This record gives sequence, structure tokens and C-alpha cells, in this order.
Amino acid sequence: MKQSFLFTALLLSLSNVSSINANVTSRAFPKLLEITNSDDSLSRLYIDANKAEVFNRKLKDLDKSHPLFTDIDCESEMTLLAITPLDNSKKKYAIVYGYCPEPEFHIYAADDLSKFYGSIGGLNMYVTGNGNLYISGHVNSNFDLKRKLTFTEQNITEVEQPHYYVGLKTKTLAAITLYKTKEMKEVVATLPKDYKIEVLLAETSHQHEDFYLVKTAFGLVGWTQIKAGQYQSVEVDGIFWNGD
Repeated sequence: MKQSFLFTALLLSLSNVSSINANVTSRAFPKLLEITNSDDSLSRLYIDANKAEVFNRKLKDLDKSHPLFTDIDCESEMTLLAITPLDNSKKKYAIVYGYCPEPEFHIYAADDLSKFYGSIGGLNMYVTGNGNLYISGHVNSNFDLKRKLTFTEQNITEVEQPHYYVGLKTKTLAAITLYKTKEMKEVVATLPKDYKIEVLLAETSHQHEDFYLVKTAFGLVGWTQIKAGQYQSVEVDGIFWNGD
């Protein structure tokens, strides 16, 4: 219960940051319609308005004759955002968002809640209509994670990137050292607590302690290891595991 409260509180505290990140990312897909979740203002879906049908209603609030209506368990509290194509075929899918138990986008058949194709954790989903899904948000990750995934009815697969972009302008909560390489032998700079930095890249998105490429206020760049506490920043403000 305590963890659930902390998770909710952190999501609310990040609302302004999430809004800025969503606006920046949405400019990469300027032709898509933005739908802000009626039940969670931090969550947004971006779709082709000419091909999608917008609902933005909880499943339990749909007309009882609707094939996706349910009043059972946590599914009933999830929000049907839209029904839309995901690829170049004419087939449409239901995009449902909710905490059941994690904040995720769930993909179902447009007319059958028993046909489930998968869940994707995040706060923002961009549906380009060519089989690619773009996801962002600080959910079950150490930072606002941006991913590209490919969708088929058999699999939802992440497209591998050499690094994850972080782009976090923040400050140190403890002294850190930047190195020329991840071997951590040649020092580039030693930074004190409360020093302004920009976290550029991350090696992964989920490790308790991981390598990050960091830029100093002066403009020096180097690798460092940063610890991420659960729901709480340890060494760098804004780097923390946001999930169970």
C-alpha cells in the first residue's frame, strides 16, 4: 500500500515534466491527434484522426451492448482510448489504458475483449499506422524512456537501440566522477554535490546501477555509474526506478 501511494505521488510530481516531454515528442509526429486520457491526465495517445474512432471512456461506462464493455475486476476501470488500425491492413484494434496492475497500454481486438495481443508500459503512445508504435514515459524504468516497437498479432518487439536517450537537465545529489570510457580508468572530471549536469545517454533503462553519459555545465562529456533507488533519486536528481 505504501509503495502504491509513493508511486502515485511520484507520477503526480512528474506531471509538469511529463507534459513537457510529451509536447516535445509529439512534434516528431505533428499529424497525429493527441488524446489526453480522461481518467489520467499524464497519459496520452496519439493517433491518425482520419482512421480512428475515439472513445476515451472507462470500459464499465461503455454502452452495455458494446463488445468491450465489462464491469468485472480491474479491467472495468481501464479506459478505452480509441479503436484504430495499427498497421497497413484495414483491421482495427482497441487501445485501452489502465493500472491493472501497472500503468500500461493494452491492445485488444476491436470487438472482443478476450482477444488480447499484449501490454506496453508507458505514459504516451504514438500510433503511426505502419506497424510501428512509439512509447515514452518514466514507467518501470529509471528515466523517461523512449522506445520504438513493432506490432504483429503474434509479437510486440522492441527495436534495439545502441543507447537510450535520457536528455535530463538536472543536478547531482552526491559527488560523481566522469570517465573517458566505461572502463572507468581515465578521469575526465570530478563533480561535487548540487552541480548542474545533463544526462545524455543510458546503457540500459532498468539496472539499479548503470552507465550514463553525462555532460557538465562547462560542456565536458564522460561516462559515470549512477545508482537508482526505487521511487527515490540517490546520486542524480530524476534518476530513479519508477515501478514495483
